[in-house]
Amino acid sequence: MKTKTIFSVLLLIILIALSFGGGFLIYVFYQKPTSDKMPSFTNGELSIHFLELGNQYTGDSIYIKSGETDILIDAGSRYNSIPSLTAYLDQYIEDGKIEYVIATHSDQDHIAGLVGNNTYEGLLRYYDIDMIIDFPLTNKTGSKQTQVLGNYYALREELVSQGTTHYTALECYNKINGASRTYEISQGVEMEILYNYYYENTSSDENNYSVCLMINQGANHYLFTGDLEEDGEEYLVDYYNNINNPLPKCVLFKAGHHGSPTSSTTKLLDVIQPQYVVVCCCAGSDEYTDNVLNQFPSQDFIDRVAIYTDKVYVTTMMDEGNNTFKPMNGNIVFNVNKNSIEVFCSNSDKILKEWDWFKRYRNCPSAWQ
Repeated sequence: MKTKTIFSVLLLIILIALSFGGGFLIYVFYQKPTSDKMPSFTNGELSIHFLELGNQYTGDSIYIKSGETDILIDAGSRYNSIPSLTAYLDQYIEDGKIEYVIATHSDQDHIAGLVGNNTYEGLLRYYDIDMIIDFPLTNKTGSKQTQVLGNYYALREELVSQGTTHYTALECYNKINGASRTYEISQGVEMEILYNYYYENTSSDENNYSVCLMINQGANHYLFTGDLEEDGEEYLVDYYNNINNPLPKCVLFKAGHHGSPTSSTTKLLDVIQPQYVVVCCCAGSDEYTDNVLNQFPSQDFIDRVAIYTDKVYVTTMMDEGNNTFKPMNGNIVFNVNKNSIEVFCSNSDKILKEWDWFKRYRNCPSAWQ
């Protein structure tokens, strides 16, 4: 009788353990990733990451991974963004190498993290870089050249002497000096350098020199135009219309110039009709203007984009009570294939119109009501 009792107890313990273990395994392997746990990605998928920059300043840094290829578009906003960027990127860059770095234009909120300083090692040194593609023109020449830009040039040339390939976006578009207009980054996914009128014509606005590119994944397209302004967008649309190759509708559009009132114009949006839009900025910051409606993302931008989609995401916002910054969506990741798209946010999955900040400081467009 005693033996049977011991056996029964042991059997009960084993059944309970198996039940708990099975439930635990189901939880681990089938749980949908939550906003505070960013997903991992398998080879063959395309993932596009919009990164928080670790401070209250507006800037861009976009990381793209497809197969074994890593792409970094810009690294703003200041030198002290670098620890946030490397901590994030190290989760995904397993071989310490970035195949393509795109420096869209010369403003520090796009290149400071690439360069670094005596305190923070720039990403161009931190990682091995295969190729740099950057802006052909800038107004920051001679005495107008900034220290950040001068250091970028010096570091770029040092890397070239060590084997890194460098092309301007104009060389890529014209397919000269060994450059290509399109680069296959994995099977079925390519990076296409688009033409920009201001690659070879001067502008009074530095933003118009921005490198413009499209990631193409079959019939799906993802558009990045840096800080291209209204007239640059107009030239972009007209150029492709004139060569009978109009810009396609886009699954995803990185809002031009951080959601400013002078970018993401109706002319461009009418053509690309984005399903998703991401704004890289610190919402509500007075960094550039005290006019609340013009602070990023601006009311004009919202009114224009609302016609096409309400799926608008923003990386960072001001924490007014503490006069500092905090995540809005946080790091925003689009994991996409030809048939589906998943959005993961490190802080919150709420779209822009659902935030209290939006309800307080922005007029809700009728299309979003």
